[in-house]
Amino acid sequence: MDVQSILHRITLTPGVSGWEEPVKDEIENVLKSLVSQASFEIDDMGNFYAKVGERPRVALIAHMDELGFTVKSITDSGLVYLEPIGGWDDRILLGEKIVIYGSGSDLEGLDWRNRAIIGVIGSKPIHYLRPDERDKAPKIQDLFVDLGLKSKSEVEKLVRIGDIAHLHKDFAQIPRQGSTVISSRGFDDRAGCTAIILASKILAQLGVDHYAVFTVQEEVGARGATVAGYKLHQEGARLVVAVDVTHAAGYPGFEEKDYPVKLGAGAVISRGPPIPLTLSAIFEEEAKKRGIPYQIGPEAGKTRTDLDVLQLARTGLKSMLISIPLKYMHTTVELIDLRDIESAANIIAYGVQRIAPSIH
Repeated sequence: MDVQSILHRITLTPGVSGWEEPVKDEIENVLKSLVSQASFEIDDMGNFYAKVGERPRVALIAHMDELGFTVKSITDSGLVYLEPIGGWDDRILLGEKIVIYGSGSDLEGLDWRNRAIIGVIGSKPIHYLRPDERDKAPKIQDLFVDLGLKSKSEVEKLVRIGDIAHLHKDFAQIPRQGSTVISSRGFDDRAGCTAIILASKILAQLGVDHYAVFTVQEEVGARGATVAGYKLHQEGARLVVAVDVTHAAGYPGFEEKDYPVKLGAGAVISRGPPIPLTLSAIFEEEAKKRGIPYQIGPEAGKTRTDLDVLQLARTGLKSMLISIPLKYMHTTVELIDLRDIESAANIIAYGVQRIAPSIH
C-alpha cells in the first residue's frame, strides 16, 4: 500500500470534528495491514492509539478530524441552514455540493455510507443582488442547502437538526494522471495521518517502540490532544512528534517572503520556539545524512497545531513539529505533493530512531 492509496482512502472517508468514527475505522484497517505488531486503544474522548512495544517513550501525533458543518435549522419550504464546525472561509462555500449524513426516519438503522444525502449550497442569484451586495462575499448565515425537496416534512424524513455535513470531495491528480500533486478537501490533516502511518511502519521494521496517535477535535480547539498529552505522559512518553500541514507559499498575495515554504520541496522541520533548537537540529541532521529533502519552517510562538497543548501536558512533554506543505488550506481544492508526505514519514522515522535511545 503506497502513499497515494493510503491518502486516498483516509481523505475520502468522513471524519468531521466530533464524528471521527468513520475515519478512525479506516485508519485502523490500514494500520492492521501495515503494522502487525501494533495494539489499539480508544480513549473516552475518541482519540485513537496504535502502540508498538511494551512501554514506548515516543509518540507520533496527527489529528484525524476535518472541518464540517452541523444542521442548524430547516425552513417550512425545505431549505437547510448550517452552523460551521471549524474555521471556514465563507468565500468558498457558494455553489458547492455538500454531503449531509442524515438521521431522519427514512434512514434509521443504516450505516453512514447509506445515510449520505447530497445537496447544493445556494443563495440569492447575482441578477437580484443590490449594488452594495455584489462587492461582498455572502456570509454562511445567508447561505442555505437545497436538497431538491419542497417541504420541511419531506426533509425531516432524511435530515434532522444536529446532523453532520461536509463539502463534497473528490481526489484528483493535477495537471494530469501520474502527477505527484493531488487536489482534494481534507488534507488537513489526513496528510499528517498518512505520514505517521508510514513512519510507524518504518519504526516497527527498525524495532523502535512508539505510539501512533490520531486525535479528535483539533479543528475546534485541540481538545483531543489536550487529553492525549495527559494520557501519554502518564503512560511514560516523554517526546511527542506532532505532524500537521502548513502553508505553502509562492502565489499572488502569499509570497515566499511571507513564509519560505514551497510545495514539493520536502517536509518542513520547525525551528524556533516552542521547539527546542537541539531537537530541531537532530531531525535536520538525520535528513541531511540520509538525503531526505526538507525545508525549515520558522516558529516564533504558538504553532496553531496540537503541539501547543501537547507540550504542556502534566509536567511537560518534549515536542517536535514536522509539517507538510499545503496550498489553499481549508478549501475544496487543497494541493499537496505526495513526495512531501514521504519526506515527512522518513524524517520522522529516522529522527525518532536516533533520539529514542536517549529518552528516559
